[in-house]
Amino acid sequence: MSEGSLDAHDPSHAAHDDGTDDRYLVRNPRQIRQLLQALIDQRSLINAHLGGRDQSFPTAVLELDEDDDWLLLDGSPSEPSNRAAEEAGHLLCFAQLDRVMVRFRLDGLERTQNDGHVAFRVPFPDELVHLQRRELYRLETPITDSPHLKFPINEDRSEVLHLRVVDISGGGLAVTVPVDCNVFSLQKRYAAQLDMPDSSPLHISLVVCNQLAVKLPNGVEMKRIGMRFDDLPRGGDSAIQRYIFRIDRQRSARKNGEI
Repeated sequence: MSEGSLDAHDPSHAAHDDGTDDRYLVRNPRQIRQLLQALIDQRSLINAHLGGRDQSFPTAVLELDEDDDWLLLDGSPSEPSNRAAEEAGHLLCFAQLDRVMVRFRLDGLERTQNDGHVAFRVPFPDELVHLQRRELYRLETPITDSPHLKFPINEDRSEVLHLRVVDISGGGLAVTVPVDCNVFSLQKRYAAQLDMPDSSPLHISLVVCNQLAVKLPNGVEMKRIGMRFDDLPRGGDSAIQRYIFRIDRQRSARKNGEI
């Protein structure tokens, strides 16, 4: 993932061999431990991609070793995914802290058990990318199990626009509207209600970041509205992460023929 243009004459802006700006690389062992602990404290979802493959599974850091630089990584409920992780050689892990993307590589997985469930004992990563910007894991939502937005479109709130959320992350979401819908304006803030499938409604504030013309598979032209969260109520981020985690697990299980 490229992080924008870099000054080739400035060593502090050197690019990492995967295209990452060195300014976002964390190599200090103490800082790496702090960020890994934050992943545990915030119960952050990790999307673990098997080295060199498209296959991935959702996981989490369960604990850190007190004395040695080892971590315990949650296994998959899918046994084929666990075997694939053992054989992969390494995992590329993507997560977020406070709506900021974190990326790291894990090598040398050792299968173990944690309270009767599969887990992996893994050495700490040598380095960790902490972008310091809102580059977030974004989930495309299933049509039959999507969050929905309710937008009042007049001052007395008597008219409400009901929209399906087509993708969502910890930093924002997107909806699609007909091309002739002119309700939304760039950089304008909107109050709305976000109805999650598996939690209470969230009263939120959103800022429109972009509007793009898109064509649906059936050929219908629509307008995609991308919005960032300007304000989330307490527990809102956790509710969104629980939803993302659940959908990811269901998709992984479905892909492996478990459901």
